[in-house]
Amino acid sequence: MERGKMSSAGRGGKSKAPQHPQDIFALGSKSTVVVSRDSEKRSIHKPTTSGVVERKRDSTGFGSQPPSKRSRIGSPAESVSTTSLEIDPVDLVPNVLQALDTHNSDKLLGLLTGSIRLLKSQRSKPDPILCMGMLYLTKIRPNMFAHETVTQTLCTLLKREQGAAFKSKGNPLVFVLACNMLYAGHKDSNNWPDTFIKVYLDDALNERWWVDCTWCKCLVENIVTAFSTKQPPSHLIPTESTLGTMSPSGSGSPLMGSTEDDVDNTELEYTVFPRYSSSYESVEALVLEAIKEQIQRRAAPDAMGKGFLKLLSATCGFPEIRMIAASRLEGWLHSGKTWRAAQELLAYVCANACASGPSAPRDHEVLAQLARMRLKTKPLQSAYQACLREMVSESPALLRSVVTHTIYNELSNVRSPNNMAVLAALIHAQPQLVPAAMADTYQELLLRTEDYLRPLRALTRECIRAARSDAQALLPLAHALAHPPPHDPPQEIRERAFSSLADLFCCCCLVTATQRAHCPDYRANLAALQQQALAWLLDTAVGVYRPQRHDYQHALNKIMFVESAETYSKVDNWPPESERALTYRLCCEAPLSQHTILRLIFIGLSKEIPVSPAEVFELLEQLVRRACALPPEDGPLQVEKLEIADYIFQLCQFHPPDNITLPAGYTAPSLAITALYWRGWLVLTMLAAHNPHQFAERAATTYPTLRALIECCITGKPSIEWTNGPGETERTETERTSILQLESHLAAASNAANKLPLPITEHSSRLLSQLTLMEPLGPARRPPAGVLEALQTLSSQLRLGRLLCRQPALLLQLVERHGTRRAMPWLHQLLRHERLELSVLPVQCLCEFLSAGSAGGSGETSKTSELCAHVRRTLQTEEGARAVLHYYMHRLAHAHAPTRASATRGLKLVLSSSDETTELDYNADVNPDSWLPLLPTLRHWEALKAEGLRRIRAALLVECIPEHLAAYLAFLADHCSDNPPDELTDTVLDLSQVLMERTTVIGHVLPAAERRSDQRAHHRALHAATTILYTHLRQVLTLGQQPEPQKLTEDGVEGAGSAWAGGEKVTLQWSNGRRAILHVVTAHAHLKLLCYGPSMFDVNQEMYSWLQTMWVGADAPDTIVAESAEEGVLLPDWLRLHMVRSARPGLLEAGLRGLPAHKLALFIQTFGMPVPSMSALLSALDACPAGAVVRLGVERGYMSQLLRVQRQRGATGGAAFAAALRLQRPQPPSDDTLFVEDPLPEEVSEAWECAPAAPRMSGESATGLLASIFTGAKLYFGDLDIGFTQLNSQIVRESSRGGGPCTRSTLEFLRAAGSGAGSGAEALRGLLSRSAYSAPLVRTLVHAAPAGLGEVCATLLPHMSYVRGPTYEAVRAGAGVARTFDTPLPLLPNAATREQIITAFESATASTLESIGNHIIETQDTQVVVDAITQLLQNNQDGKYNSPVKAEPGQPVAPASIFSDGTLGCGLLLDWLAELHRETLSKLMRVMFVSGGASWRPLLVTLMAQRSSWRTLHACLAELLMPDGKWAPRAVLDFAEALVNSPRIWQGRDRATPKHYVPEDTLRLTHKQLGVLIHYVSEEAWEEPEMEGGRRRIEARLSLLLRCCGEPHSLLAAALAASEGHPLLLLLMYMKVPKILQLLRECEERPGSAIEVGAPGARLSTGASTSATDRVSHTLLTALAPNTYQSGKEHSQKAWRIEAAARAVWSRVVGAGERALPLAGALLRGVRARHHHHLLAALEMLPDRELFAAPASEEIHGILECFLSLVCSGGGGSGALPHRVAALLRRYLAARPQRAASLMHKHRDGIANQPALSGVVSGEASSSVTPPPHALTGLQRRRASPDELQWLLQEIEAWGVRRGGAWGGPRSADAILRCAAPLAASPHAPLRNAALSLLAKLLPAAPDTRPGLQAILECLESPQPEVVASVLEKLPDLVCGIQEHGAKLLDTVFELGMRSRAPVDTCLAKCVSALNLLRAC
Repeated sequence: MERGKMSSAGRGGKSKAPQHPQDIFALGSKSTVVVSRDSEKRSIHKPTTSGVVERKRDSTGFGSQPPSKRSRIGSPAESVSTTSLEIDPVDLVPNVLQALDTHNSDKLLGLLTGSIRLLKSQRSKPDPILCMGMLYLTKIRPNMFAHETVTQTLCTLLKREQGAAFKSKGNPLVFVLACNMLYAGHKDSNNWPDTFIKVYLDDALNERWWVDCTWCKCLVENIVTAFSTKQPPSHLIPTESTLGTMSPSGSGSPLMGSTEDDVDNTELEYTVFPRYSSSYESVEALVLEAIKEQIQRRAAPDAMGKGFLKLLSATCGFPEIRMIAASRLEGWLHSGKTWRAAQELLAYVCANACASGPSAPRDHEVLAQLARMRLKTKPLQSAYQACLREMVSESPALLRSVVTHTIYNELSNVRSPNNMAVLAALIHAQPQLVPAAMADTYQELLLRTEDYLRPLRALTRECIRAARSDAQALLPLAHALAHPPPHDPPQEIRERAFSSLADLFCCCCLVTATQRAHCPDYRANLAALQQQALAWLLDTAVGVYRPQRHDYQHALNKIMFVESAETYSKVDNWPPESERALTYRLCCEAPLSQHTILRLIFIGLSKEIPVSPAEVFELLEQLVRRACALPPEDGPLQVEKLEIADYIFQLCQFHPPDNITLPAGYTAPSLAITALYWRGWLVLTMLAAHNPHQFAERAATTYPTLRALIECCITGKPSIEWTNGPGETERTETERTSILQLESHLAAASNAANKLPLPITEHSSRLLSQLTLMEPLGPARRPPAGVLEALQTLSSQLRLGRLLCRQPALLLQLVERHGTRRAMPWLHQLLRHERLELSVLPVQCLCEFLSAGSAGGSGETSKTSELCAHVRRTLQTEEGARAVLHYYMHRLAHAHAPTRASATRGLKLVLSSSDETTELDYNADVNPDSWLPLLPTLRHWEALKAEGLRRIRAALLVECIPEHLAAYLAFLADHCSDNPPDELTDTVLDLSQVLMERTTVIGHVLPAAERRSDQRAHHRALHAATTILYTHLRQVLTLGQQPEPQKLTEDGVEGAGSAWAGGEKVTLQWSNGRRAILHVVTAHAHLKLLCYGPSMFDVNQEMYSWLQTMWVGADAPDTIVAESAEEGVLLPDWLRLHMVRSARPGLLEAGLRGLPAHKLALFIQTFGMPVPSMSALLSALDACPAGAVVRLGVERGYMSQLLRVQRQRGATGGAAFAAALRLQRPQPPSDDTLFVEDPLPEEVSEAWECAPAAPRMSGESATGLLASIFTGAKLYFGDLDIGFTQLNSQIVRESSRGGGPCTRSTLEFLRAAGSGAGSGAEALRGLLSRSAYSAPLVRTLVHAAPAGLGEVCATLLPHMSYVRGPTYEAVRAGAGVARTFDTPLPLLPNAATREQIITAFESATASTLESIGNHIIETQDTQVVVDAITQLLQNNQDGKYNSPVKAEPGQPVAPASIFSDGTLGCGLLLDWLAELHRETLSKLMRVMFVSGGASWRPLLVTLMAQRSSWRTLHACLAELLMPDGKWAPRAVLDFAEALVNSPRIWQGRDRATPKHYVPEDTLRLTHKQLGVLIHYVSEEAWEEPEMEGGRRRIEARLSLLLRCCGEPHSLLAAALAASEGHPLLLLLMYMKVPKILQLLRECEERPGSAIEVGAPGARLSTGASTSATDRVSHTLLTALAPNTYQSGKEHSQKAWRIEAAARAVWSRVVGAGERALPLAGALLRGVRARHHHHLLAALEMLPDRELFAAPASEEIHGILECFLSLVCSGGGGSGALPHRVAALLRRYLAARPQRAASLMHKHRDGIANQPALSGVVSGEASSSVTPPPHALTGLQRRRASPDELQWLLQEIEAWGVRRGGAWGGPRSADAILRCAAPLAASPHAPLRNAALSLLAKLLPAAPDTRPGLQAILECLESPQPEVVASVLEKLPDLVCGIQEHGAKLLDTVFELGMRSRAPVDTCLAKCVSALNLLRAC
């Protein structure tokens, strides 16, 4: 077997290998196919020479592109036989390439057709070399196979040969090769030949060799695009189908020889797009011809093969194919051979059905055919339903047709058994749309002459039964049934249709009840169904069906299921007898929702519905009672809106008869029918009982009567609010008077013919017993006795009291109103209720019962025990424990002592574990020590700890029992160590408040100072307080500062220390470096507690000793700096007295330190002062200077007696004090020898006479004294005057010794002040300001003349050169220099600090400031100098250089600083600052823009605006416009205007401003910044006390605001911000830019009444302002009044448009007409008679509030006088002008009767001669003021025929023409516009034209043109060309009335012209011309 060798004989001796390119590799085995040949050589047929000459070849060759004009070759067989060449497969590729190179197209064509012919002959087993060659040629030159001849030849490979009949498909290589070659040749072509369709149909109808082949799909899928068939989803195609599949199973790849496993991995790359888009009709004809031929040949369904059905599936894109398939699908589906293919065909038919387009009618027939199919098996039905579901989901428009056909088939005699299953499947797929479609079909059937109610009821039941899980589909069905039918029903079937629809609603409810097992929430569905039925009765039924009163009442009762059960089953006896009662009961138990109640009430309140309010109220009461009888757990009554109460009372309201006219000026009172009124309260009580949380609480708060009824239900007794006081008597009398007065008026009107009607009294009144005054919001009124009995009966039957107890707020409010003891009886009754669970009642009521105690008895005791156990169980949960503790512990801080006692009893009961309820005495006092230790044992104590401690702190502030207070202190002390810092701070502040303010109680809690050994309880409380303060101070020293106290807790309880949170604080500095910030009250509390001494429980007095050491010991704070900078803030006098009285050494010394003599004298006069303390006080008085003691002015006798008594008590000291006061020597006590003088030795030195020598002052004391005097430091604690005198005396004494410590200390202090460094600057200012001390001091030094004095004075003198005073003279004398102004320059280091430079500047005088400043600028750093100058300017603005105290007359005036107000120092600083650094100006914002700035601030702002960079300026502006900025409004606005108007911006611009120039927005502010800018404008306006001044301020800033609002969004943001500012701001902006109103209307956040300014001052203020509409109004009025008259249609049209524009401006711009009235009056006096009607039409548009306003009264009076003169003189003619003037005169008479009467009296003769005017005098009403009511009503309903609607439009238009264009005012014009606008798009041409004509005349008079705009846009976007043409024709007239929307309309018209062929050119030109005409006016 030599496969690999080539046979030389077979090849004719030719041995060379095939000449393929190198990139071709042979695949498969190594064998070579040997082709047998004859011995002679094969002859190749070549074309003749003549043929070659005659053929014109293309220059590009055969292989480039197919020829444009193909020659007709004939049939494929003929072309192959005539042009094909025989070729060896081996030589195919070289010969083809050679022909391509030589451009021999004939040879190329012959080679290709010959190779195809050879391939066709080898179809069963093709030559591999030939196939590979063909593939290679296809790859390199695919366009060769696009030639027509080649294509036709290749198609012969795909056509079925008649003679060949293969048993199996065999090797598909030839088909695959031909398909891929055809695709490769035509893949870039958009138009494929029809031959492909033919061969496709040929193969698809027969063996389907290549149609179903996987490797041929590149060609097949492109051919299939000719059918436009949509592919159904894959899940609809039946699986396991092998029908006609050309799958290469078992044979592998035709070329690769792969196995079956490779089939799924084959991925072909090809593109698919439409190839037959231009030959749709021809393809359809070919397909229909083939299919119809096949059907004719095989008529029987079983004769059709699967291939035929698959072809039908592929061609389902044609509607005729779908029709053919649908008519035969039923038989194919039931066929055993074709059911799978038929299912696929069904899926294709459903997927390609179309609801719109030209094929829609045929597809509706297809759907009808499908609906008539009768499928017998469940798989087929499932497949059918799946196809329908997919079809309606993809195309919902088909849904209606499918549902309609299915329902009609179900109701027919040949109904299909699967109709219900189909409807159920559709409901599953579209649960909303399918019921809506069913409802449409229902309404269509109900409006027929036959009665379809019974079959429709059965259909509904069966459909819902089939769709068990979709029982909720009845909701959308009912919703759709509630809609009105497409057309009004005939008169004869209205009653039947109405009752049938009502029955269908009831049927839906019954079906829902029967499906309760499949629908858990069926009750809610029943309520929703009833809501839909009531909505139908309310909105649709009356207008469409016009039922009678009896029918409507019956339908209402039937829908609410108050009729008998037999009423609902009499149509078809369903529900059956066995289920009827249960189903009816379930429907009756449907919950009554809020919407149901509201719709019922609205039905009763509607005047159009033939049911009275009383009947509806009866039904509502019956329904509410029925719902109340249901279990409350099911929620039978759900109400939330409080407005239901008002609606119920409206049902009860009494209305006088309509045919009775009450007297003018009398207003009938609001009365109600008494029986209904009180029954309405009962209904509200039932509603509140079932809605205690959502409704009851709010209703009880709003309606006092309801609150009283609720109380009556709960307590079972009359309410305490029902009092018979004077208020109730007054109300009763008012009610009686009102009813009698109304009845008198009614009787007088009824008996008008009777001249003497009988008076109405209480005895003859008929209404007095039937009516009552309806004041639901008034005080609670006592109901009649019958109502109270009915309420008690209802409460017992329906358990209203128990239901109301579910709301804790109601019970708590009731407890608060009753008081504790009054609330007990009903609490007992509630708790005795056997059925009442304790969990139902709120915890607060249970706690109240426990704390109040039981009434006694064994039953009560057991109930109390049970209740106590329940509350203890409640404590086990965190929420329950929080509620219980909150209730009790909140009452611990109550102001009422019994309330606090009951709270302690309750806490002891619920916290103790033992059962002590029987032993507890409710009258005994319970100490908190019995329950406070139990609090930490609670399970959730850690979560409740913070709140518990807060409550105990609150109790600490109000408790008055010392034992209780001590217990609270001990508990707080036990838990203070683990408290957070803020909680501990709150505790200390509360304790401080108790110690400071509650001195009486604290005196009984803490031990007394003289008795500390026998009071253990008091010492325990003292130990607790000491522990709290000790722990807190330790914590503060650790943290460094005191945490801020809490202000308010979550539940509204004031946190500890809330009263002291804003108190004064002090900073304490200890010697060891510790620092702390404490409240002053805390420091006082520490010191006061130290006065009580240590506690016996304080081990080793550790805490007390540490506290005493920290406050008054050696480690006491050295520096105490208070926030108020006052010395006595820490130790006030009362605290010093406590410390002195404590008699403890440390406290005594601290209390006496620094006390002056007069306070010491006051202290010794205090009663109860201990002896040690008195001795210390007397010793301190002895140490005081004698002069201070002398100046005390005490009574000598009293003081002498006081000293004698204190001496007798054992006090020592006081000798110097007595000597200074020259008190009498104390007499010794008398003895028996009273008159005998005992010889006593003379004492040399008596203690009472010799005062001790004054102590000498040390150097340190002198330094402290000077610092205290001149710097304000707290370093000297004695009297400053006395100390200063001692210092001068000491300096004089030391001068004799050549100096001393005091002299040296004074010189050092003055030398430091002269240096100006550190604290020296402050000392220098003190020397200059306090010359009363400094001048004597310097003079003393000059007198003493110590060494170094001259140097010190020389240092001080330069700083005082600008000061002229005694200090300066003394310093000059000490320096020994002559008076000069040449002060040497300050000595500053090279790198001086800012403080040194500031000191140097401050030391300068007016003459030396310039030289010193220049020197500093030249020698120091510029930045430091700038900072120093900035600080100086800041100090000047803060007023630090101004004298704070005005000097009194005769007193020396302190020298003013060079930088104070009114000096020139700041001017030099500003000049230097401007030159030093320009950009630094932005850092002075707080100087330039702060409120109340200096006078030099504008100069600084101007310098910054002109010299800073733009980046700096924008940054500064952004900072100024921050939302939280507190800058000066005027400064900020001036700065913004300076930026806008800066000349730097306009450099290089044109000097001449163009005419239409729009200012640029140079600031470019954001919306937030713009809002801040507007806020500043408002603030600046508010600064003016009068409205006129605010208007001027705002108008001055409007140009700036409007310049920043260039875009609409910015303008809208500005308007919204202005609405919150000054009332004039938004109004003035609107006057300048009226567009704001439109923007605000379009914005959702517009203010409620932004433009309406109700203040008269505001309207009067704006009268002096100009408006943007003034120019428009004046221009239009001037154009309306020409001096010359022009006739012609064009002129009339122009005048009408101008008049329309004037009416539009005045009707849409508030105040525009009022402002133009003066000009209108002036023009009217000079206008010709023929132009008066134009001005009158404009005036008629103004409302009365503008036309007859007070400012315009004179103008309108003159205008009316002109019109009257014109009409009376006959100039108005006999047309409509007199009637219009009469209408205007009637309005004037109603608005200003006196002025109108004088005018009519003046023209009485002319008015009498005019019939139109004479009716005004007689008071006759004009019937033409309002539009025809019947026409307006008909247009609103729009139910008439188009001709009738046209007639109504024409009638209204004729009325409007008679009215002159005003259309009865803005309100009537709006109503007509809303009715006529929708008719503009009507398809009826006359109606449409009439509507457009009316719109053109109506739009200028309508204030709101949005309905007209929407109607015009709808017409322009209409798909009907005649509608578009109509509106385009009228658009030039329409656009004149809505000029504000002209741009939008023109854009829409232009886009319409771009996308359609509508002739818009003329329309656009006319519109632009009309707009330009109005603009030119």
